[in-house]
Amino acid sequence: MRPMITVGTALVTTVALAIPAHAAAGNLPGGTSIGVTITSPADNSVVVPGPVTVTGKASIGTGVAVVDTALTYVLDVSGSTQGSVAAGCGGDQNGDGNPATILDCEIAAAKALHAKAAVPNTVVGNTGAAVFGENGQTVDVSPAAGDQKVVAPGADGNGNGTKDVPEALASAFFGGGVNLFTPRNAGNTTNFVGGLNAGISSATAAPQPRKLMVFFSDGESNGPGTVDAALQQAANAGIKIFTFAVSNAAACDNPGLQGSLRKIAQTTGGTCTEVPDVSQLPDVVPGVIASKLTQLTLKVNNGADIPITSITPGLPQDGPAEVGYTVDTPPLAAGTHELCVTAHGTDGGGNGSVTECTTVKVNAPPVVKPGGPYAGQEGTDVGIAGQVTDPDGPALTTTWTATPKSGVDAGATCSFANAAAQTTTVKCTDDGVWTLTLTANDGVNPPVAATTDLTLTNVAPKTTLSADKTLVTRGTTVNFTAPFTDIATNDKHTCTLNYDDGTPVANGTVAQGAGSGTCTAAHKFTQLGAHNVLVTVTDDDGDSATAVVKVVVYLRGEAWALSASGLINVAKTPHAQCPPNENKTVATVNVLGLASVNALHADCTLNPDTGRTVASARVEGATLLGGAIKLNAIEASCVSDANGITGSSKVGTLNGQPIGTGPATIGIPGVATVHLNETATGPNGQLIQNAVRVRTLLGQEIILSACRLG
Repeated sequence: MRPMITVGTALVTTVALAIPAHAAAGNLPGGTSIGVTITSPADNSVVVPGPVTVTGKASIGTGVAVVDTALTYVLDVSGSTQGSVAAGCGGDQNGDGNPATILDCEIAAAKALHAKAAVPNTVVGNTGAAVFGENGQTVDVSPAAGDQKVVAPGADGNGNGTKDVPEALASAFFGGGVNLFTPRNAGNTTNFVGGLNAGISSATAAPQPRKLMVFFSDGESNGPGTVDAALQQAANAGIKIFTFAVSNAAACDNPGLQGSLRKIAQTTGGTCTEVPDVSQLPDVVPGVIASKLTQLTLKVNNGADIPITSITPGLPQDGPAEVGYTVDTPPLAAGTHELCVTAHGTDGGGNGSVTECTTVKVNAPPVVKPGGPYAGQEGTDVGIAGQVTDPDGPALTTTWTATPKSGVDAGATCSFANAAAQTTTVKCTDDGVWTLTLTANDGVNPPVAATTDLTLTNVAPKTTLSADKTLVTRGTTVNFTAPFTDIATNDKHTCTLNYDDGTPVANGTVAQGAGSGTCTAAHKFTQLGAHNVLVTVTDDDGDSATAVVKVVVYLRGEAWALSASGLINVAKTPHAQCPPNENKTVATVNVLGLASVNALHADCTLNPDTGRTVASARVEGATLLGGAIKLNAIEASCVSDANGITGSSKVGTLNGQPIGTGPATIGIPGVATVHLNETATGPNGQLIQNAVRVRTLLGQEIILSACRLG
C-alpha cells in the first residue's frame, strides 16, 4: 500500500523507520532523546484519599542523542531532472542558470534534511553523498586532500560558512554529476544499480552502526542488470533505504529494468514515498530523521493507560521541544500506589517511549466516634468518652469543643478537664442541649470531626437568710440579707420576700457574679407577733431555693401600783418594765396627807417567741386624801400580741360602793373627782390603762394600779 501524502503549502510528513527499539532508556529507536519528569508528587509523598494531581515536563530532542546514525544522500542527476517544477524549490540551487528544476528540488530536499542532521543533539554522526545517472559516483564531501566519502554533518572544511556536504551537493548538475569537491561524471540515463552501489560505498565508509540512505529518482531504471545484488549488499551492511519517487513521471511501483523504488525500500526495511508535486520535496524528506512528541499517558499501579490531555503547548510537538503537563489520577484509596508517566514519541527509527514513576502513600483520615449522647447536670463534671482510630498514622491530635444547641442562655460556656484527651470530663455553666464535637487531625488529611449531644438539667440555687435584728418593737425597719450560690455560673437570679405580716410579697435587690450573689431587702414591721419571713431565690430556668428567718415584733410595757403628781409627787411605785421581764412588790406606802397604800404589786413580761407583752399592777387597799376616799381590790392589766392591744382594770369598792370593771367618774364633793377603769391613748399612741385616777380640786393627781404599752 502506498503511503498517503497530503500536498499543501505547509506539508510536513514524518517517514517512520520500521526499526526495532535499541536505544537506551531516554532515546527513541532512531537515537533521538526523549524524556519525562514528574515534578509532583515527590517520590514517597504522603497524600490524602482521592484524586492525586501529577505534574511535570516531557521533552523530545533536547537531551543527548545516541549518535549512531550515518546518513547518505543519493541524487538522481539524469537528464530528465532538468524538468521544470512550476512552484520551484527556492530558486537555482546548483547555480547552473536553470532555476526550479527537479534537480534543484532534490538538492533543496537534501539540504533540508542535512540542516536537521546538523542541529545539536542530532543522532547523525556522519553524512555522505552520491549521484547517479548512467552510472553511480560517490561524492567527495570535503575540501580536504584525498577523497572523503563521509564527514560530520556540521563540517565546514574550507571555512566559508557553508557546510561541506550541502556545498558539494549544490555542485550537482543534470545529465552529468558533481563538480565538488572532486569532479565526478555519472552520465545521462537512469541506473538504479549504479546509484545504489555508489550510495553503499559512501554509507559503509561511516563507522556508525545505523545507516540510512535517502534515494531520489524521477523515473524508471533503464540500466543493465537488477538491483538484487546491491540490495543484498545493503542489507548485509545494515543500510535502510528510503526512496522518493519524484514528479508525476515516477512512481514507487514502476518496475523499470532493474527493479522498482518500492522494492529497494522494502527490501532494506525502509519506505517509498511518492512526491508528485516536486516542490513539496524539501518539506517531506526531513521526516526521515524528524522526531515528534506524540502522546503522554499515565498509568496507576500498572493499570490501563490514561491519556494526559492537559499539556502546554499541546501535542504533537516536533523536536526539539519541551511541554508541561498536569493530570489527575482516579480517586486513590488508602495504601501505596505507583504512578507512572510515559512520554511517547517517534523519530526516523520508529516509535518509542520513556517512563518515569513515583510512589505515593495514600493516608486514610482518622475515624472519629464521639460516643454519647451524654446527660448530666449543669455546673457538674460529666464524663465523656470518644474514640479515634487511625491505623496508618502519623501521630494525631484530638480536641473536644462544645457549642450551644438549644435551650442554652447566651454567654454560657463549657470547659474540659483535658480537651485533648479522648476520655475526659466536661462542665458547662448552663443547662440545655449542647453539641459536643470531637475533632482529630493527623496532619495529612483535613481535620475530621464528629458530633454528639450533651443534655444538662438545671440545678436549683442554694440560699440562707439573716436579719440584722429579729426581736423588734413595732415600727422598726429590719434589714435582710440572703446570700446565695448556684453551681451554674451563667444563671441569672431574682428574689422575693414574704414578710408574713399581711403585706404583699416584695422583690429584693440582687447583686450577683458568676455562681453567687446576694439578695437584700428592708422592711418596716407594724404587725405585732412572730413573723416567719420567707426569701425565695429563683434562677432563670425557674428553679428556686428558699430560706426563713423569724422576726418577733412587740410593744414595750410597764406597770406600777402608785404614782402622784402636783403639789406632791410620788414616783411610780413599784415600777415594773419589759423587756427585761420584771416582777416587783411593795408592802405599804404612806404619804402624809395624800395616801396610805398597802400590798402594792407590779409585773411586766415579754415572750420573745411570740411578741406577747403583759403588764399588770394590783393594790389591795388604799386611803386617799385623809380618808376622804377609800378603795380596795384595785387591778389593771395591759396585753399586746398578734391579736391586738387590750387594756382592762377592775376596782372592788369605792367608799364602800362596789365598782367592778366598767369605766366610771365619781365626784367627791368639795374634795376631788375619781376616774375608774379609765383607758386612754398617750401622745405617741401608747395604750394607757388606769384602774383609779383621782384629780383634786387643787390639781393634785393620784394614780392607783396602772399599765402602759408602746
